[in-house]
Amino acid sequence: MKSELIFVLVLALVLDRALGEPPDTWHPTVFMGRVIDFLDRRIGSGALILLVSTIGFTLFSYAILSLAGGVFKFAAAAVILKMTFSWRGLRDYTTPLADAVERGDLEGARTWVPFIAGRNPTGLDTAGLVSTAVESIAESSVDSVVAPLLFFGAFSALSLEAGVTAAVFYRVVNTLDSMLGRPDNPKGFVPAKTDEALNLVPARLGAVLLLFSGALLRLPVGRGLRIFKRDRNKTASRNAGQTIAAMAGIVGVMLEKSGSYRLGDPLAELKPRHIYEALRIVDLQIVTLTVLMVIYWI
Repeated sequence: MKSELIFVLVLALVLDRALGEPPDTWHPTVFMGRVIDFLDRRIGSGALILLVSTIGFTLFSYAILSLAGGVFKFAAAAVILKMTFSWRGLRDYTTPLADAVERGDLEGARTWVPFIAGRNPTGLDTAGLVSTAVESIAESSVDSVVAPLLFFGAFSALSLEAGVTAAVFYRVVNTLDSMLGRPDNPKGFVPAKTDEALNLVPARLGAVLLLFSGALLRLPVGRGLRIFKRDRNKTASRNAGQTIAAMAGIVGVMLEKSGSYRLGDPLAELKPRHIYEALRIVDLQIVTLTVLMVIYWI
């Protein structure tokens, strides 16, 4: 059982790093979005949309794994698990922005902002663009990777099927929140609060892992801890500020969303190199989490 879990986890991570995200035409998360949009147009309750979508997708995933046998079961589990997280995507959607800023093509860099953050890119200067990318890398390290892997690890104690479907459950709720969880949408209240609850532990563990990764890379983790303690609750979200504050402190920059928050101290002018540094820290964060999961299983 333990060796099977390790195999599935490692294979899922390898598939992600080697292949990245599938095309939108058959991307499971895109399909989730279409189903949620369909339900949103026909159901007046956000709680009911949450119930129908989570039950539907988790039962479907569980059925696939229950019906598959032998090596096909493990392969299917790895593929489904991979579809619940996006590690390589953090790099694929932020390095083009960094490259464009390095070339002085700010307009080109702004075209990448909608892929990584829900903010208006118009008028963002170099500092604003780099801040957006670094914030996205830090925050998305949780909901894009750390959280689904944690749900897989926690529920895999019951069975491989339970672990994978728990990760699917998380991905459905997170997708619901991203689509419906606007303050002006009454249907978004339950999905948003559910997503917030599911991320309480992953966000804080993710921040601790960022600080640990900074220490391994011999970065000023003491400063990171100080900024984390000082600024982590300055965002509207109870969870987003945890990893953003930790990253701001480790890298030594101020990360700002105009009109919303400022985290960190402006010890250095924001440059594209900070995007690559943030990616390096998050890569080690995810490797560390993987190693801890394997040790736990062993």
